[in-house]
Amino acid sequence: MADSLTSLSTSVSTSSTKIRLRVFRHDVVPLLANAEMTVELASMLVDTIFRTLFIYDDRRSRKAVDDVIIKSLNEVIFMKSFAGAVVQAMEKQLKVQSHVGCYRLLNWSVLLLTKSQFSSVSKNAVSRVASAQAGMVNLVMQRSFRERRACRRIFFHLFSQSPDIYKIYIEELKNGRFAYKEGPELIRLLLEFSSASTSRFEQCKSIFVDIYLKTVLNAREKPVKGLSECFHPLFRHLSHEDFQNAVLPSSVKMLKRNPEIVLEAVGVLLESVSLDLSKYGIELLSVVLSQVRHADEGRRVGALAIVRCLSQKSSNPDALEAMFNAVKAVIGGSEGRLQFPYQRTGMFNAVQELSHAPDGKFLNSLVLTICSFLLSCYKDEGNEEVKLAILSAVASWAARSADSVQPDLVSFIAAGLKEKEVLRRGHLRCLQVICKNADAVLQISSLLGPLVQLVKTGFTKAVQRLDGVYALLVVAKIASTDIKAEETLAKEKDMVFHISK
Repeated sequence: MADSLTSLSTSVSTSSTKIRLRVFRHDVVPLLANAEMTVELASMLVDTIFRTLFIYDDRRSRKAVDDVIIKSLNEVIFMKSFAGAVVQAMEKQLKVQSHVGCYRLLNWSVLLLTKSQFSSVSKNAVSRVASAQAGMVNLVMQRSFRERRACRRIFFHLFSQSPDIYKIYIEELKNGRFAYKEGPELIRLLLEFSSASTSRFEQCKSIFVDIYLKTVLNAREKPVKGLSECFHPLFRHLSHEDFQNAVLPSSVKMLKRNPEIVLEAVGVLLESVSLDLSKYGIELLSVVLSQVRHADEGRRVGALAIVRCLSQKSSNPDALEAMFNAVKAVIGGSEGRLQFPYQRTGMFNAVQELSHAPDGKFLNSLVLTICSFLLSCYKDEGNEEVKLAILSAVASWAARSADSVQPDLVSFIAAGLKEKEVLRRGHLRCLQVICKNADAVLQISSLLGPLVQLVKTGFTKAVQRLDGVYALLVVAKIASTDIKAEETLAKEKDMVFHISK
């Protein structure tokens, strides 16, 4: 029998699908049926199978090999030899971080678990297979959509057909035998499968919450973003009780103790949860604001992402107003004078992020309050960069409600159009954002004259051309809603001539 397999080895490497099918369907199968499985035969058969790993790329050839594997897994001798070869091959692929053959190896490892008695032979052996799979899944899930979908299917099939194996994987996860950092995608697959059934998910939700707290929120070093993101299915199913009793305390504690480690992770968490965050807003904001004005830009960006999420997911108007008052107090010096421009810029950026709040009748009065506050801050500010941050915040809030475009705001912008280049451009960008709200366009129509003048200047002076383009876009918006403005433009023949050119 061994000699017969040796004679077939040269045919295995052929590129001909017809010959491959003949070898595995009409040559190997009869040989196995007529011979007793021995250690030598099992070893040679495994070698023959693994020679196909990197070269068989068509479905028919692969299926023919898989059929031989399934048939042979009934033999314990072959099962042990095959299991050892699969695990070694997966571990080797992980060392070199090569995706070639990964999906094939994953499929063979699943056949090992589902088509043999392997899972009942040794728990430690199953643990080693699962650990190797965790790393392989991570490699496959970086590949094409087709490979990712196929990988998800084989594992969902494994868990569906073998509930005991699913429980083993959960147990392995619970006991920390998976290398989370190297294989977060297997956690995602387990979560996705678990969350498909409410009863099944409730049974193991506490395990996943504990793992998330341990590996992400209470980590000693910054977790990779992929590890945080693999818990998305968990975040979507968190209840207020889960969030308030387990997740929130750890988040607040780590934001105080090691904010640089968890800022990004907390941002991913808040972006993904399906909860109203109104009652948690102030508690989280109070520990995040120190990072909003931090010297490190990365921390400021991460903190602002959290502020945005708190704003977007807070439906209670009182919560939003309380968050604004908290930011306003810091700007006013409640935690000490904001000496450096980046500190003030960060805080005004936080005001801007609050503008992502949900729509509601309460928003109109809040917009007026915030815009008035921002205009007063602009007048007292001496740094150009900070002034631009204030203008961006004014634009974002004024665009939320046409009622905010009061005469004082229009006068403020009119004065700003006479500023030096950088600030003038900042006011023009502010106008562009406000014009996104069609109801606000009519209220700035009184600015048509100075805007037209900027357009003319822009087409005659190269250094002001960008200003002219910005002004022209706003003029076009005004003309599309105001008949009088359209008539005024019709008289500006010089401007029309330059634009047509």
